[in-house]
Amino acid sequence: MVRLDRIHIRGFLFIVASFWGLVLLCQGTVIGRDYFQPFSIVSTILIVVLAAHNRFLWRCRLFHGWFVKRPDLRGTWLVNMQSDWINTETKQGIPPITSYMGVKQTLSYLQMYLMTLESESWLIVDQIDPARSGEGYRIIGIYNNEPKIELRGDRSEIHYGGIRLHSHGPEHRPDTLTGEYWTDRKTADRMTFSRRHPTVFTRFKDADQAFTSR
Repeated sequence: MVRLDRIHIRGFLFIVASFWGLVLLCQGTVIGRDYFQPFSIVSTILIVVLAAHNRFLWRCRLFHGWFVKRPDLRGTWLVNMQSDWINTETKQGIPPITSYMGVKQTLSYLQMYLMTLESESWLIVDQIDPARSGEGYRIIGIYNNEPKIELRGDRSEIHYGGIRLHSHGPEHRPDTLTGEYWTDRKTADRMTFSRRHPTVFTRFKDADQAFTSR
């Protein structure tokens, strides 16, 4: 979603006011200096309202569906991942991996941060659209993964990948996400987001402690 800065808002408002004044002139209305005096007050109010909407109001269920089409994903999710990676030495796969996804979000911003025991991942591109089924939303993105430094050159390297998720449950605030991700190392995983903590954690051990103590 494109972010509107103060200069954009004032610019759009000036354009609207100019056309409004032009129409009034064409209708024979006399326009004096007083016509432009409220411009600064109106633009400031509009900026404050839009900022509040971007930060807080968009989450309200009242606006969801008709005014805002964006799910509230904020918090830290418990994530179960099942990889198709095969160990070349043992020819065996690996068991499911427990990880956590921290999500920071406003109407115009989304950052999803995946934490495992061995690595961390961040979204660098994201998009949220209503699901084609008409139920829930589809979240897609490109991410960058950074394994712990002691694992690089041995078991894992810095890499990029894609992620695609679908939301389930209440549309404005889903209770489950399912999907998959794939990497430029030619591996892929299935993912299930099953529980959510209201706090956004940025370290695996903090998220793990919060979930195991609940």
